Amino acid sequence: MATTWPQVAAWPNDPREHAAYLSDYLRKALVCIDSAGDQPVPKPLVKTMIAAMSVLISKFQNTPDLSAV
Repeated sequence: MATTWPQVAAWPNDPREHAAYLSDYLRKALVCIDSAGDQPVPKPLVKTMIAAMSVLISKFQNTPDLSAV
């Protein structure tokens, strides 16, 4: 039986919401990977995870530092 991978929806624009959504997505993906045993991880899943992490990192890098305000 094939493992059901997490569904991908539109990623939120707010960095904190994006981080929460990504965290949930990665947690679900990890459960699927663990339950898949020796089955290979689908390439689109890996690409989605890498793209989402890259966008989130970019959002935080472009967020102004408000600690000096």
